[in-house]
Amino acid sequence: MTKQVAVENFTRSCAGYCVATYVLGVCDRHNDNIMVKQTGHLFHIDFNKILGDAQMFGNIKRDRVKFVLTSDMAYVINDGDRQSDRFQHFIDMCVKAFNILRRHANLFINLFSLMLRSGIPGITEKGVEFVQRALLPGLTDTQATSMFTRMIQESLSAKSTQFNFFIHNLAQMKFSSHNEGALLSFVPKVYNQQTDGKIKHVEVFGIQKRYTPEKHYIYTLKIVRENQKVPTYIFRIFPEFVEFRNKLAAEFPLVNWPPLQGRVWSAPVGGKRWVLLGRSHVKAVAENRKSEIERFLQDLFCASGEIVHCELVYTFFHPLLRDEQEAQKERIALPKLREENRSFSEKKTSPKSPTTPENPILVQSKQGQLKLSLEYVKDTLHIMIMHAKDLPMVGSELPSPYVKTYLLPDPDKQTKRKTKVVKDSTHPTYNEVIEYKLSQDVLRQKLLQVTIWDHDVLRENPFLGAVYVRLRDIDFTNTVSQWYKLEKLQITDTNAL
Repeated sequence: MTKQVAVENFTRSCAGYCVATYVLGVCDRHNDNIMVKQTGHLFHIDFNKILGDAQMFGNIKRDRVKFVLTSDMAYVINDGDRQSDRFQHFIDMCVKAFNILRRHANLFINLFSLMLRSGIPGITEKGVEFVQRALLPGLTDTQATSMFTRMIQESLSAKSTQFNFFIHNLAQMKFSSHNEGALLSFVPKVYNQQTDGKIKHVEVFGIQKRYTPEKHYIYTLKIVRENQKVPTYIFRIFPEFVEFRNKLAAEFPLVNWPPLQGRVWSAPVGGKRWVLLGRSHVKAVAENRKSEIERFLQDLFCASGEIVHCELVYTFFHPLLRDEQEAQKERIALPKLREENRSFSEKKTSPKSPTTPENPILVQSKQGQLKLSLEYVKDTLHIMIMHAKDLPMVGSELPSPYVKTYLLPDPDKQTKRKTKVVKDSTHPTYNEVIEYKLSQDVLRQKLLQVTIWDHDVLRENPFLGAVYVRLRDIDFTNTVSQWYKLEKLQITDTNAL
């Protein structure tokens, strides 16, 4: 079983999991009810709460999102890379499966109706109505695609899921044994000096910005061991240092361990606990924390041998699979890391020259693509702006792209439409539907112009690419979905810019 096969298994099973749990209204979806096999397949257990029968905290529903999809799941789907088309492929699988189910909505409703008198817990008339509403009757496949995409985005950004997982973890800690509590949450096994080799030196090698998909900073540690000529590199985030420090403080309470920034005490549950507060995704905070980590490591390796070479230390500094993946990604830029990362310097973009709509900024370092779906129903053209991929960088920064459409010629800009802005992405997903109510005779005289721009609050929006579709060449008897290569701006109609 290769890693690529496992990631693909996870992606496909996660897509099926999201659609199935949404349609069936499976609730009580905490992290102990979501399982993953060694082959990568994700599956759900415990179906006590179904058809929207959510658990409650007083008058508050625990399950606040349509289905659970966390940033950790997105990290696996993207294979550790934020800027890729893997997650777009995942979204396409979700909406395809959802629309297939919708085509058989009557079959599902009839089957559930037949089970009303079976006595199965949870199968009620309200449950049947729940399934019917979940399948979004009355919407076209295009509209349902847009709706399900919004559910995916809402699930990814939901704070309630993280809170639900946190509360469940606190409850489970009461039943953990002492040995289980001593393990670090992000390392499944215990390692020691015999298994990994004696550590001679550890230093903070650098800091990098990462996305999972949220922005955060990760610290690179260089580890030198006896009888190993080549050092190893591991990557840890700040909360993992905090957990490591707290476990050391619990195991060696007589040592005055230096504090780490951004913490408060919470109510004790099986001992003392730390909770991180404040803005943790800011460069200045990352720099301050780097200094604190360095002081903490200095004190650690000046301690007695009993502490320095305990199992907890070797477990924290043990290279994980994710460390190998991070090291492979940084291998090309390793000389740059050695030169620049110690001071945590970042490239600054050169000031953008003044522009006018007639002379937009052109960013042509990379030719991207845009996926569109065109459908003509009831005298209305439905244009779904689906995905873009391989968009160019703007200087050294990630673009925040949005899409504009026009039906040319349009001297009065009556057909101008815009999508939302997707922040910091070269592979944005929109799945937004734009509609134009026109007869086919008029429509076939039009040229569809679709342009992508980088949203800049302070300066003129840089132009990223354009797509042109002659509507007279489109067969509107079927839905047309395809990728288009982005081109330079060809139409000089200034009103269309």
